[in-house]
Amino acid sequence: MKVVINEKLVASRGRLGKVASFTGLAILLAGFGFSFFPKYFYLSLLCLLAGLIASNIGTYNLNRWVKRPRNDEIIAKALKGLDDRFWLFSYVLPAEHVVLGPTGLFVIRPKPHDGDILCEGNRWRRKFRWVYLLRIFYEESLGNPTAEVAWEAERLRKFLAQRLPEDSQVEVKEVILFTNPAARLELHSPLTPVLTAKTLKNHIRQKGLESLPPELYQKLLELFRSYAEEKGVA
Repeated sequence: MKVVINEKLVASRGRLGKVASFTGLAILLAGFGFSFFPKYFYLSLLCLLAGLIASNIGTYNLNRWVKRPRNDEIIAKALKGLDDRFWLFSYVLPAEHVVLGPTGLFVIRPKPHDGDILCEGNRWRRKFRWVYLLRIFYEESLGNPTAEVAWEAERLRKFLAQRLPEDSQVEVKEVILFTNPAARLELHSPLTPVLTAKTLKNHIRQKGLESLPPELYQKLLELFRSYAEEKGVA
């Protein structure tokens, strides 16, 4: 399998995380210093608020773009062994993680959450644990993975509609991927395939065997590669 990653974006978001974290810490320390002077009470509160916001932005970006392994690395490792007809484009296209191969075009939405997670159709719920309160400032919420991957897939469909001939019909397949081995999934008729790193490769390799016509596959590959080059992605 071949991998194309927007390393420039990864690096810039990583720098943002580091700068925001240090900035947030500095503002919090300044607010702590102001708290010793009654006349600066409101300024200390403002510093506390601004420091928390900056720190949260920093922590979020550090967890997503600096902490290893990143989502793109987890997906690439899970798909290791596929032949060179399969391509992974991460942070390049309107959908963050796109896999193109002879078996189809896939949008993958990774979710890093652990614990007991229930899916019924398109409804999601995560069993509450007190430890989650300690993570509230740096861990993204579970949200609705079904709606999130559908939104990404729709963005990719619009992108393709603007750049391919009108008679080109491309099925964009959606995948929700839980990357944390500690996730315990309870699935009841999910509307979108819900996978783990261990099951992703078989799904990509076997789903709709050779379902993408060779001509269309080549058009998509040329489009994605040229778009990546336009963005300065090798």
